Amino acid sequence: MTQTISSPGIDAGLLADLGAHAGDLDRGTASSRRGFRALGAAGLLGLGAPANADGRLPEMAEIVREISGVCMSTGFSLWADRMVVEFLRTAGTPFATETVRPLLDGESLGVSAMATAFKDAAGCGSLELTAAEAGGGYVVSGPIRWASNLHPDSMMVTAVRTGGGEKLVVALPLNAPGVTVGDHFDLLAMGSTASSYLRLDEVRVPAEQVLSADFDGFLAAVRPTFLVLQSAMCLGLARTGIEQARTGLTGINSVFSAEVDVVAGKLALAETTLASLAAAVGGNEPPTKKTLLSLRLTAAELATASTALEIRTAGGKGYASNTPASRRYREAAFIPVQSPSEAQLRWELAACP
Repeated sequence: MTQTISSPGIDAGLLADLGAHAGDLDRGTASSRRGFRALGAAGLLGLGAPANADGRLPEMAEIVREISGVCMSTGFSLWADRMVVEFLRTAGTPFATETVRPLLDGESLGVSAMATAFKDAAGCGSLELTAAEAGGGYVVSGPIRWASNLHPDSMMVTAVRTGGGEKLVVALPLNAPGVTVGDHFDLLAMGSTASSYLRLDEVRVPAEQVLSADFDGFLAAVRPTFLVLQSAMCLGLARTGIEQARTGLTGINSVFSAEVDVVAGKLALAETTLASLAAAVGGNEPPTKKTLLSLRLTAAELATASTALEIRTAGGKGYASNTPASRRYREAAFIPVQSPSEAQLRWELAACP
């Protein structure tokens, strides 16, 4: 088992506990929310929100990175939850300020259902939720194809389009009347993340639950944190994969040494870039969209490459479904399809000046 070194913000015992239960999450006998009360009690669920306002986004990125290195399911749920904290604190409305409290405590989780919003903003998709004005608020209907942390007490943030073409960012509790959550997806390695589709049928959204009517401005404000923390998640998995691959470079497996060295070098550079970009968010010289997208794509590629090398050096235990090597390989298979998918990242980068 890989020895882990905790960041200044996360207790080594808590990190070890999350890692010790990664197999339970993989087998579906535990939920990815199991560690959130402890994370909340340690004050780790809102660091750097919003837009690195307290200068602690690098620490938040490191926490996401380390947790993802021991349990990708927990790391992914943490990323999604932390983004809802980002959305609510960016909005800063009275409703958002009140709603964020249980998320910061780890009492409930956030659902980031913003994939179509970012696709719409990039010009490669469109909002599917429609909103009609009704009684000082809106009535929202339509599908959400995929979201995670779908627990009855979760708070969701998503985007809608009105009949007049206005785009709004809204928050609504998952237990609101008219919200139907499908059966949780049976996913490779990530089945504990409470992921599924949703259907909204005339869901009442009062005016105070509108977080922003400045759709483009809101997305521009939150996307740097969105991409930084996703990159941290990928790099955490990559670091564990490459460390485990290195331990397997014995005997005939030494033929993989050069490949491991190449990936390890690229990983070290990406980790340095992550820390630099996280620190720059919200500053006088914020990272460019192209730089953030490039890091996110590189991080995804490194996670895939590292876990593939781990499998190749692990021998038979890499093929056994109940081993950490197998779990990490399956966790990495999720990354190319997570929004923004590899296809979307490449498409957006090609359009960047």
